[in-house]
Amino acid sequence: MYLLYSLLLIIWGFALLPVFLYKALRRGKRMPGMRQRFGRLPRHFRADPRDGRAVIWFHSCSVGETLSLEPLTRALGRRLPDARFLFSTVTQTGHEIAVRNFGEENVFYFPIDFTFAIRRVLGWIRPSLIVIIDTEIWPNLVRQARNRGIPVALANGRISPKSFRHYRLARPVLRRVFQNYAALMMQSEEDARRIAAIGAPVGIISTPGNMKFDRGSSQKDSREKLRRDLAENFIHNTDAAAPLIVAGSTHPGEERILLEVLLELRRDPDLAKTRLLLAPRHPERFDEAAETAGAAGLAVFKRSRPDEENKFAPVLLLDTLGELSEAYSFADIVFVGGTLVRHGGHSILEPAAFSK
Repeated sequence: MYLLYSLLLIIWGFALLPVFLYKALRRGKRMPGMRQRFGRLPRHFRADPRDGRAVIWFHSCSVGETLSLEPLTRALGRRLPDARFLFSTVTQTGHEIAVRNFGEENVFYFPIDFTFAIRRVLGWIRPSLIVIIDTEIWPNLVRQARNRGIPVALANGRISPKSFRHYRLARPVLRRVFQNYAALMMQSEEDARRIAAIGAPVGIISTPGNMKFDRGSSQKDSREKLRRDLAENFIHNTDAAAPLIVAGSTHPGEERILLEVLLELRRDPDLAKTRLLLAPRHPERFDEAAETAGAAGLAVFKRSRPDEENKFAPVLLLDTLGELSEAYSFADIVFVGGTLVRHGGHSILEPAAFSK
């Protein structure tokens, strides 16, 4: 089974190679950390037998999952003060957030799930525990970890209805893969029911809840500081007559529609000061969103350039990472992206936390 999986992974990689090249050449989207993705980590990640510290490897795919790690690592840090925490991500944006929060010396790109790459990383960092955030299933990783006696825990797991339909088709294979996990910690009872239905052993499933709720109640001082900075240097929206729409995690095609809505609203004398904050889902689209607003005849103020003069422009561009959650707190109305195009909407949990 694992040989077939590896062969399919190779075929998938070759099939998507033209897509990667297109993004790299035409859209400026590159895939950094290629050596690390093939298991070649820098020397400072190598476990020192004389160190004696336990190594815990946390893996999170992108920005949201990486941010949700903060309360977990803080709590574990108090219980295991001598442990070394290492972090891997898949996306460049997730990598940048992890570096900012956990230090560059502790962050690397997740290896492609080839046996040789996984073995190389496991032998290099020698983790005592692997914690995977969200439902990312890497058959070779969990198998090789179990062969070495390394427990693997899935945290904040979820199975969407769409994923559940697909996973059920692979139940015989997934049942074997799930045997390699030590714990499957799901967000809800429904997620627990679904993962059991696709083959996970009931005895290792638990429902501690959604880690994003924990993040919402932690780091109050630093979050208040960020909120003040956003208000003073970016949003400037203290006028009750200037409503603010925050559009988070937008995708291609959605900005144009939202800008048309903004223009229509501003034609109403009572809503003439309405502003729109755009936060594209992917950083490589920041400039594209600004150009779309400019083409609609709307001035743009960028978060990354607080010294610009057009601070009261009708369009605000949140071209930074990790600040969208706090920006939601200023909104009169929130739009969550992926819902005007055929993509699938993103989480409404963060704006809901501010009662928006």
